[in-house]
Amino acid sequence: MARAGERPVVAWPSGTGGEGTDPAVCVGFSGGLDSTVLLHLLHAQAQAGARRLTAVHMHHGLSPNADRWADLCRATCERLGVSLDVARVELDRASGLGVEAEARRARYEVFASRPEPIVALAHQRDDQAETVLLQLLRGTGLKGVAAMPLLRALNDRVALYRPLLGCTRAQLERYARDEGLAWIEDESNAATTHDRNFLRHEIAPRLEARFPSWRESFARFSTHAAQAQRLLEELAALDGLPAEPGAPLPLDPRLSEARRANLLRAFLALNDLAMPGEARLAEMARQLFEAREDAQVRLEHDGEVVTRHHGHARIGPPASPPSWRVAWRGEPEVALGEALGVVRFEPATGEGLRADRAREAGWFFAPRAGGERIRLAPGRPTRTLKNLLQERDVAPAERARLPLLFHGGDLVWVPGVGIAAEYACEPGKPGLRPHWRVAGRAPVC
Repeated sequence: MARAGERPVVAWPSGTGGEGTDPAVCVGFSGGLDSTVLLHLLHAQAQAGARRLTAVHMHHGLSPNADRWADLCRATCERLGVSLDVARVELDRASGLGVEAEARRARYEVFASRPEPIVALAHQRDDQAETVLLQLLRGTGLKGVAAMPLLRALNDRVALYRPLLGCTRAQLERYARDEGLAWIEDESNAATTHDRNFLRHEIAPRLEARFPSWRESFARFSTHAAQAQRLLEELAALDGLPAEPGAPLPLDPRLSEARRANLLRAFLALNDLAMPGEARLAEMARQLFEAREDAQVRLEHDGEVVTRHHGHARIGPPASPPSWRVAWRGEPEVALGEALGVVRFEPATGEGLRADRAREAGWFFAPRAGGERIRLAPGRPTRTLKNLLQERDVAPAERARLPLLFHGGDLVWVPGVGIAAEYACEPGKPGLRPHWRVAGRAPVC
């Protein structure tokens, strides 16, 4: 960890492409102080070792200055000879996540799709301390307060690298001024309506006055929390946590209440299910671990069903509703049945489905069966329908009723979610805008 007054130093991440190789690194470059310093430091490393460095700038379109910021980032990268991609991301305001969380989700989708194996982010020690404080105020568990690690796998191809976690914001600013660097000041950073900015501007100065080392203490606590979380994960593995999602969980009634709760949390997380509250988790553990051998235990949670059978817990989808399938041959209205309503297709320009593709064969409506995936915008990764519906807070019962539009084996349209990028109408071209209508309810596009 860099001491006060020291110049920040970063290390190029170790090779991941085979023995003796250095990975290409992409810097998440906002143009602000922290990412400007990170780009400058890694550029020096790249030149010294003949390594490949690129950058990506997120254009969220949230600020009236967004275009100017993108231009300034291009100019900075041109001066350094670093290739820059400007990723224009559209935020889904209806996701229910809030602007900050939705912007973060969009950024991480872009990072996950990068060709470089390492994406370097400029989070520093002040960010780490603020994150720990925010998570504590939100009542999170150890995993939350463990905050941000130096290196974390984002998927099976890309890892996130945060080499500035040992540096303070003051050190980075001192370095930037010594090197004559220019950076962007985002006006939203002064708005205390955002939780992080409120802590930074209203709470941190008061903590600084009373506890000058609070950031170092919180950063140290986050390290201890991360170690404790790893121990809990190792304990869950010893207690029978399977290695792969979908596998059954052995239920040993001899485990203490604390170990049962820890094991069940790990099992739910492994299967990508939301974490229940403490009371709900305790009741689920009681029923699963303490049931008689011949008892039938069936617990609905987060749109799935947790069952106990022969001393093991299993997670699976709820009982499937009666299957149905209705063909679409390009007509302007399709009746799906009294309970499911109708889907109407309105002519549009530059919106909806490509009208020319509606004349092709193989179109039909059907319910969700599980495992569906869809890509909603060019350049963004394919997402599971399950995760998209969870993000939009669609109730499990509603998910089963949604009429999905397919073309052959492709999922094309999901009401309330969107249209697959490969089938979306281009600007100025004729399109068909679908609406799902059920009696007594507002139409869903």
